Amino acid sequence: MSWLQQTDLNDLPGPILVTGATGFLGGLLVRRLLAAGLAPERLRCLVRDPARAAAGGLPAASLWSGDLADPAAAGLAAAAVGVPLVLHLAGTLKGHRPADYDAVNVQGTERLLAAIDAAAAPAAHVVLVSSLAAAGPSVDGADSAALPAAARPVSWYGDSKRRGEQLVVERVPSWTILRPPVIYGPGDAATRLMFRQACSIVCAAPPRPQPLSVMHADDVVAAILAAAVRRPAGAILPLDGPERTDTHAFLRAMARACDRRARLVRVPLGLAALAASASDCLGRLRGRSSYFNRDKVRELRAAGWVADGGPAALALGLTPAIGLAAGLRSVALAEGFVRGAG
Repeated sequence: MSWLQQTDLNDLPGPILVTGATGFLGGLLVRRLLAAGLAPERLRCLVRDPARAAAGGLPAASLWSGDLADPAAAGLAAAAVGVPLVLHLAGTLKGHRPADYDAVNVQGTERLLAAIDAAAAPAAHVVLVSSLAAAGPSVDGADSAALPAAARPVSWYGDSKRRGEQLVVERVPSWTILRPPVIYGPGDAATRLMFRQACSIVCAAPPRPQPLSVMHADDVVAAILAAAVRRPAGAILPLDGPERTDTHAFLRAMARACDRRARLVRVPLGLAALAASASDCLGRLRGRSSYFNRDKVRELRAAGWVADGGPAALALGLTPAIGLAAGLRSVALAEGFVRGAG
């Protein structure tokens, strides 16, 4: 937060095109920009439903109608005109098949870059918020900053993010790619689901603990803002929190933040795969995907998910500030898992 207080975000070039503004991380980013004094007219938030976005608290002056997943949707080309800075956060985290992830993570990115080209804005700097899943597994952060052509993702989601990165690398003269690890924070459905799992009577866990990088959403937003201000060209920056954990310790820490004790039950990955298949079938019947699916099991089979945050600290001039215990406690309080002053 001290970095934000010392930085005048009105010095950012504008207008700024933001995708994913109605999502968990994008919404937090937009609120931070506006709270720092950025005029709503200087933001162009691409949203599918402007009325719904306005009802959710985004200022009407910042809303531009458009849909990265719909090739017929109007508005994207107009939103890209005269834009010197693009913050691309839109993405799909859930799906039943590769095409579900590709619709936004790959084809949506391609449409965004085509709109930038058509708007004759070749000087626009693009900050792409990708994922550590695009780099592939690591127990020590090695290769977490690999170029997308050399990355080795193990999931459909990770490969879709990698191919989105590749499009940016090939087609954008000036770009920065951020690869956050597991992100947690209040107001996030995935975080809420993990807390419920950790606080259950029994808590399903992988057979072996995987080394894990995790990061509070506030620290991720600070990194995005730093990338927007500094605009390090051609930099692929994995992000890491102030302390590392593992899949078992993370669940225990969430329960502890709620003044409870996690009762971990180690589930064989074969059994987890069967449960994920059942979850996928149920999701197809209901017409919506779940965070727990067969693709997630592919990531659970990996040795670990650790990022090397050193290059990001140097390039962005800041380090994450929110420790795991304090960050999880803030979530527990905000989400009502525990009461009190903390």
